[in-house]
Amino acid sequence: MIDLDALTLAAEELEPLSTSATRLATLICDEQPDIDDVVDVVRYDQALTAGLLATANSSWSASRTSITTVRDAVIRLGTGPVLSLAMGAVVRGRMNRAVPEYGLAEGELWEHSVAASIAGELLVRRSPRKPAPETATAALLHDVGKLVIARFLDDSLLFSLHLAAVEGVGRREAEFEVLGVDHAELGGLVAQTWRLPASLVRGIGYHHNPTLGGDTICYAVHLCDVVAKAVGAGLEDNADLETYANSVYELGLSPDDVDELCRLVDSRFVEVCRRYQ
Repeated sequence: MIDLDALTLAAEELEPLSTSATRLATLICDEQPDIDDVVDVVRYDQALTAGLLATANSSWSASRTSITTVRDAVIRLGTGPVLSLAMGAVVRGRMNRAVPEYGLAEGELWEHSVAASIAGELLVRRSPRKPAPETATAALLHDVGKLVIARFLDDSLLFSLHLAAVEGVGRREAEFEVLGVDHAELGGLVAQTWRLPASLVRGIGYHHNPTLGGDTICYAVHLCDVVAKAVGAGLEDNADLETYANSVYELGLSPDDVDELCRLVDSRFVEVCRRYQ
């Protein structure tokens, strides 16, 4: 069994987020974010400004006129996509690495996270329950706990996880059985360590148990994870059909809506990945 105190310490020792990313998350997760404050944070970050303008002028954003200012880009894209773009630029290097402990080659964890984030952006606009704008960012970061757990998986623990999977136990259930914690809970701890707002902590930490999270963002991030796997961006795992059905219901969607969501994520995936190149 892994020492949970050591896991907690490892989460706390992860490289901190940039000041601009943390500030942006705090602003955007406010119920009524001030656009002027958001613009001020972005315009003093050269890399973020460049990425934001490129995205605002991409075919994905469907802009018919050239966007040349940060303010126009923020208004065009919306605060949620701005935050996910900023956070993606910060964490991409960490999440683009191979995670062989989870059977993930280089880039696979990042690609899964991007696909989930696209689903989050679409859900904010399409779900009758209107998930919070930061849903896409929570979806982008939902598997960050795997990076911490992977550091502690030695050969004996890896064998135990493999054995549990062979016996028909899902990967997350195997984490609980072998490690005493799962990657979602640990991801929530990472979000707290990064001083991210409570809604992001809930969305990440309860994405496999959205009912316990008691927030629409938890159901949304759960569905984003499922959609990302459905379009092939992520490892297959034993599906929790009850949780999936409950998330679809809580978001006011139908099976046809989910099929359309998968189609849109699949069609936009390659172009959205270019935002971070």
